[in-house]
Amino acid sequence: MTDFPTPVPPDEVSRRLAEFARTQDPATLWPGLDEARRVAAARSMEAVVRRVLAGESSVPLDPRSEHTAYALGVAGHTTGMGPALGRWIEKGLVTAAAGPAAFFAEHLISGRSRAPRIEREVLPAIDALLARNITPVVLKGFHTASTYFEEPGVRPMADVDLLVDPREIANAEDALRSAGFRPNSEALRPYKRDWLGPSVEDRVYSVERSDPRSKWALELHASLDRIYHPGVVAHLDGERARTQPFGVAGRPLLALAPALLVIYLASHSSQELDSMRLIRIYELATVIRAERAAGRLDWDEVIAILERTGTARFTYPALTLVEDLAPQTVDPRVLAMARDASTAAARHTVPRLAPAGGSSDDRAVLRQMMWTRGVVGVLQRFLRIFWPAAFDRPGDVPRGWAVRLRRIRRGILSFRAKNERS
Repeated sequence: MTDFPTPVPPDEVSRRLAEFARTQDPATLWPGLDEARRVAAARSMEAVVRRVLAGESSVPLDPRSEHTAYALGVAGHTTGMGPALGRWIEKGLVTAAAGPAAFFAEHLISGRSRAPRIEREVLPAIDALLARNITPVVLKGFHTASTYFEEPGVRPMADVDLLVDPREIANAEDALRSAGFRPNSEALRPYKRDWLGPSVEDRVYSVERSDPRSKWALELHASLDRIYHPGVVAHLDGERARTQPFGVAGRPLLALAPALLVIYLASHSSQELDSMRLIRIYELATVIRAERAAGRLDWDEVIAILERTGTARFTYPALTLVEDLAPQTVDPRVLAMARDASTAAARHTVPRLAPAGGSSDDRAVLRQMMWTRGVVGVLQRFLRIFWPAAFDRPGDVPRGWAVRLRRIRRGILSFRAKNERS
């Protein structure tokens, strides 16, 4: 498979996603592309990102033609770097053969269509909130895409994350309903809930790029706290007042101030290592560099927040990967603080991680234990690892063990974290 494939029909995309949900086998998403080749292509992409961050230009992508255009294109999707690579190729920062260049041009075209679509469709919800004197804080990608990237379309997004005061949840939900939005998930505690706009279909149109038609959700939050496992929480909500003005299409909103933004992005990236890791690490490096250059990032303030909240360990994986990808970006005191606060499982796992990630099929026990402390917590995590996830759904038991047995047979399910750098 060397060329950009014929677009997969939407029903086939849905079938592949359903099969993947059942088996957790990446081969069901991209038939004919094995994980080793996808991961190798992602690592080549990582090498390019590393050189671009170092200030180089005309950086060759896959100069020895080791990868098919399809492997590179899919890796561009799974790492989230596809549109950015397309933009860099367009500018001449990166060079590529015709096949990969065409694939990444498609990524960029899709991103340039998807970003304005999301902004256009979220504005009625924002207007409805503002009309009720609710000024939301914009979190993560919808903020960073327009502030730190060359253009919003190069930062893929599946969600628009908005934070509101917990006392305003009922009012905010009414506002969203008045704008035609509908719930697409149960409300979690602390409050977090997905909402779909009136014209958003609940389906994904591609597993090879961020298709402009694929669904996006407005994710409404009432807290900055992040739950990693039951009893393992990054308590950041006490810092929620650290905001700064941020505008969207002339609407006066808020965003997190630099020090808290870095901590929040690092905590989020560390928790979701299997989701578009490379773009998240690149994003965090870019945010830190931009705020340092503008004189707005004070590492002493970062350290003070980490000390007050006790959240240093939750930043350890992401900040370590940022420093790997872009040396001398993170303050050494913060890195040391994060490592020292981490568990033994995290200190085992993190040095074995690569910025571009490894196989999404790796499920090493110690990696899943990174956030766990105490005898009771460890026993609970072992039960969750070796017993199918949903105890309250007996029908999941055979399916869950079928996935585990496949991984054991293939040598994927292991105790020690796999060295992604090898």
